[in-house]
Amino acid sequence: MFASCGAKPAASSAATPASTSAPAKAESAELVYWSMWNNTEPQAIVIQEAVKAYEAKSGNTVTIEWKGRDIKDIIQAALDAGTKIDLFDDDFMRVGQNYAASCMDLEEFAKAADYDSYAVAALPTAARKWAGSLKEIPYQPYTSGVFYNKAAFEKAGITAEPKTWTEFLDACEKLKAAGFIPLAQDDAYAMYTLGFQLARYIGQDGIVKVVNEGLWAEEPAVAKAVNDIVALKTKGYLSTSAPDAFPAGENEIGLGNAAMVVNASWVPGEITTNTECDLEWGMFNYPTGDGGKDPSTIANVGAQAFAIPAKSENGQAAFDLITMITSGEFDQKMALDSNGIPADTRNGEWPKLIAGCKDSFNALTDVYDWNMGLNTDPDIQVVIKDSILKVFEGKMDAAAFVAELEKAGTPKAK
Repeated sequence: MFASCGAKPAASSAATPASTSAPAKAESAELVYWSMWNNTEPQAIVIQEAVKAYEAKSGNTVTIEWKGRDIKDIIQAALDAGTKIDLFDDDFMRVGQNYAASCMDLEEFAKAADYDSYAVAALPTAARKWAGSLKEIPYQPYTSGVFYNKAAFEKAGITAEPKTWTEFLDACEKLKAAGFIPLAQDDAYAMYTLGFQLARYIGQDGIVKVVNEGLWAEEPAVAKAVNDIVALKTKGYLSTSAPDAFPAGENEIGLGNAAMVVNASWVPGEITTNTECDLEWGMFNYPTGDGGKDPSTIANVGAQAFAIPAKSENGQAAFDLITMITSGEFDQKMALDSNGIPADTRNGEWPKLIAGCKDSFNALTDVYDWNMGLNTDPDIQVVIKDSILKVFEGKMDAAAFVAELEKAGTPKAK
């Protein structure tokens, strides 16, 4: 699930800011870059252009080894062995949580480049939280929330995007009256929706505590969040076939039947590709829960990220290359060519399909992990997913959901 999904928008001639720092020419360096991309992907093509520009400007040389997504299976062993690698990229959560101890601290480099002045604030915030300091430079971010067909909202007379759960239910009622399925739901994202709803009440840390300590019955917000989903079903705000087998649910938006879906910023591209629709997309951050803990300025946000192995002897040169790729003209080009979000907030042009995410994304102050903490204990993930699928199907109520999870328990608590 990368932001390369969907049709490519045309390249823009709009001016973009220059890269934050120019590569140093003081001495020649030979850099080795292990890449998570395959060399024909849109992101890889832009990276190759940036590398050529970097080489011409710095006098340094760069060897790219295209590892693809399998990099996650080999990078730690390579770092441990001291393999000659000067920079690499992977999922930014993996870099921050799994590889940070083997990577160089980038705080001084970032300060000299004034990185925090243009970075998407939520991304380095998460990186520092995971690693204790800045060990990575995120790029190619995605965001999440509620994506919708603007034409459906207009037909239903909805003039303001919902900010609270009460306002969201009101929007669902108006959409239903206008002849739309208010909310699409696929089986692959059932835990995702539950995670958002529960996190709005008790935060991600609260979910982690529930999962780790088996507090499904003791935490009343669990039943409350599940009851909210039950209400979506009983009020007719979901398709009678929901949760559909992915991607049949989300495709209902492209087919003109459904209006909204809880997902991430790749979904407009997916739906456009799958259904050949031509919609104007809107997006708003997931609404706050009535009386809940977390504001709507927290979302599941992800990215890729560059890091520099601690054993690299070319830290500054590698950081300069990273800066060239992740800011200025090449960051803007990568966003446009891959239907992605710019990592440099000075790059104001977004791809048409996700332009509606811009204000909501820039308002974010912090991030959730995938499924907002429900993945904390792998041993009961299957039980959580199976149970919430039954809730969406109308085959299980909140009390039965809680009882099922209490029975499953956790090895740590039961």
